[in-house]
Amino acid sequence: MPTEANTSAFTGIVGFTGRLASMKREEAFALVRQKGGSPRRGGTRQTRVLVVGQLGWPLLPDGRLANSLQLAKTYRVEIASEQRFLEWTGRAIPREHVRPYDSGQIASLSGLPLDVVELLTAFGLLDCREGRYGFRDLASARQLAGLLASRVKLSAITKSLQKIHDWLPEASLANLKLYPASSDTLLVEYMKGRLDTAGQFVLPVEESKEDADALFEQAQAAERAQDTATAKRLYEKVVRMDPSDPTAAFNLGNLLRGGGQKLEAETAYRSAIKADARFAEAWYNLADLLDEQGQPDQAIACLIRAVDAEPNYADALFNLGLLHQRGDKPAAAAAYWRRYLALDNSSDWAARAKQALKYCEMQIARSA
Repeated sequence: MPTEANTSAFTGIVGFTGRLASMKREEAFALVRQKGGSPRRGGTRQTRVLVVGQLGWPLLPDGRLANSLQLAKTYRVEIASEQRFLEWTGRAIPREHVRPYDSGQIASLSGLPLDVVELLTAFGLLDCREGRYGFRDLASARQLAGLLASRVKLSAITKSLQKIHDWLPEASLANLKLYPASSDTLLVEYMKGRLDTAGQFVLPVEESKEDADALFEQAQAAERAQDTATAKRLYEKVVRMDPSDPTAAFNLGNLLRGGGQKLEAETAYRSAIKADARFAEAWYNLADLLDEQGQPDQAIACLIRAVDAEPNYADALFNLGLLHQRGDKPAAAAAYWRRYLALDNSSDWAARAKQALKYCEMQIARSA
């Protein structure tokens, strides 16, 4: 990904989770496309960076991390705050401060666990630059550590800060004082100017209004818990609410296919590629489904679209070699086998590709 000072084009898939404060998701997606990247809701193994919106952070109602963040941590995907995204796209000026602390020092000096420091950084509550934090970040971390020690849930803190931002966009942890009133209620004092004669107000934490991002995270959680009926219902709802983002339709297609609903799965995959014609994984899965249904020519056409979107998509190249060889087109098959072997020359699949390439070359030689 570009650094703060580098506004060169994005490459690969840029995922988004949580609600953005600075712009609508459609505008963020358009920015990513302008920079050469492919925007998605949520994250997968192929995601290069996952942007966390400043509002509606990706926490489930019980305070657990939403699946997008869990998967990003599992796959070692770079996680960036919305502020970092704005700087990369030239929409914000990088914040320059003295930064004497690394994440371990912030954790040690504040009493927060290291994984919580990393999570707060992803949410934009702490501002990390090249692995370093400033004095304000330490003060913010200590304030949050005090709240967590008072048994205030992290989800309560983030929901409260979301509400504050709705009223006071310039507010941040550096100019707020948060006090626990109960496990789900915070007392907030805004230190740049009093909000009323007392200078304080009680902010009850309410459930956030239903939106596509929250439903998508709940659908992923249900899918992970193997509650396919709930996941299917929620994905369908997200697709209706936000047809411009392909990820929910793609996930729905996978669920339907796993349940044997092939025609419905095909419809879902086609909805995904209608929303994003460069969604390589959707083209690939649709091709696999069409091949299962005895439509190899249509499958080949879909695989070619997948490779057009992602030229080094090894699985798609392998299947293109396989389908062309099965269709008695050895020259075309050989070309795809060579492209596949340029990417993978040592796996068990590579051994199979080498045998197939040798067979194709023998066929070509006999027909010459």
